[in-house]
Amino acid sequence: MLISAQLNVHNFKKMRAQAPREFDFLRFDSNNDCNLHCVYCHNRRSKDLVALEDLRAFLEENIISVNNFQLGCIMEPTIDPRLCDLMLIIAHSRGRPGKSFLLQTNGILLHKHDHSKIRDAGLTQLSVSIDAANPETHKILRGGTAFAKVHSNIVAFREACPAVEVMFITTVTSLNIQAMDDLVRFGLDLGVLRFVMREVFYFPDSMVVDHTRMRALLLEENAFSRLKQSLLAEFGTRARFTFADAHYLDRGHQQMKVNSFR
Repeated sequence: MLISAQLNVHNFKKMRAQAPREFDFLRFDSNNDCNLHCVYCHNRRSKDLVALEDLRAFLEENIISVNNFQLGCIMEPTIDPRLCDLMLIIAHSRGRPGKSFLLQTNGILLHKHDHSKIRDAGLTQLSVSIDAANPETHKILRGGTAFAKVHSNIVAFREACPAVEVMFITTVTSLNIQAMDDLVRFGLDLGVLRFVMREVFYFPDSMVVDHTRMRALLLEENAFSRLKQSLLAEFGTRARFTFADAHYLDRGHQQMKVNSFR
């Protein structure tokens, strides 16, 4: 049976001990850190890394096949200087995906990595986490970001890798929900045609987030469904959308934990 799972420093030994499996979606974090401090991020951080040799062993001995492989899931992959080496290792292994090879990033350090190696590794999609076309709003939600740098890095990447699809992934909160039209227009101007909208979720028992700020970011009831209807009415013929509300994300999160720690 095809499964979807995460692979990271927290569960690597347990995943390594499992029998070889067929993966529909494998999301891999080689590091456990990020260069931003998004207000809604629930993830604990450390300087731990997955060693290259350990990754090679997992790819060859624990995988039968992979449909979709994503680099970067709960952490930022571009802060790992080995990123291109990791991609090339995956590309020449049993873990080479049969459908899509995706890099998930906040985009700030994308210029630090060799675009030709990324292209040679067979990347098919670049997913950029971006929450607003307004630099001030974007920075409030994603502390430490530099909107102008993200913008210029997307432009440079598209010039170097024109065959790679660029998509936006956005966390929708009470602060930016009214600005989603502007963000979609900004993306369309850059040649972005796919947008993933995720409703902000909140775990009250988290020891990481600022609870006073989080509560204020939650959406009113039905606000996310109204946003969906509005964006589809305005841009549905020009862009492709995926909408994930907080309940859907929570169910997916729980199922991913089961698959990744079985």
